[in-house]
Amino acid sequence: MKYNSWLVLGEEKIHKENRVYLKCICDCGTLRDVIIKNLKSGVSSSCGCIGRKKTIERNTKHGKRYTKVYKTWQDMKARCSNKNMKQYKDYGGRGIRVCDEWEGDFMAFYKVVGDAPKNMTIDRIDNDGNYEPSNVKWSTVSEQCQNKRNNRKIDGVCINEIDKRLGGRSGLVSKRLKRGWPIKRAITEKPHERI
Repeated sequence: MKYNSWLVLGEEKIHKENRVYLKCICDCGTLRDVIIKNLKSGVSSSCGCIGRKKTIERNTKHGKRYTKVYKTWQDMKARCSNKNMKQYKDYGGRGIRVCDEWEGDFMAFYKVVGDAPKNMTIDRIDNDGNYEPSNVKWSTVSEQCQNKRNNRKIDGVCINEIDKRLGGRSGLVSKRLKRGWPIKRAITEKPHERI
């Protein structure tokens, strides 16, 4: 006889403490003496394995809680909604929002962006746009630099990137321009080595 997850192993009744039991085995393999009344009424549907499995399923939504992409999702939402965050003024304070689809659903976000590639962070393609599927991508720090609001660019290239190409320190081109150098010379001349 089968009752839910219990399979009765024999018809021999066991009497204990004024109750009648049957020897049963659960679908998971657990052997136990189960009260006949509880078997027939469905009060005992398993050894507890079904409840444990449901609890694990309920509490394990995606298994990504301690990953970089999950932290990215949390930080993205906080920048846009938590007025106590330092970055709020540059995100939520400017009207940047996380789309409704992603706000409460990490897996919806994850399905679009996937795992975070090494040395990359989430970036909005349109710096004035919201965090939404059509406006995000993973970018390197250098690419992020190109997409800053306060970034100075020459011919569409970030000045910091030009500094790197010239082999100089950060701020090289800016200092040259402040000194009155012509733009073409400021962005093409390699820095002189000091002797």
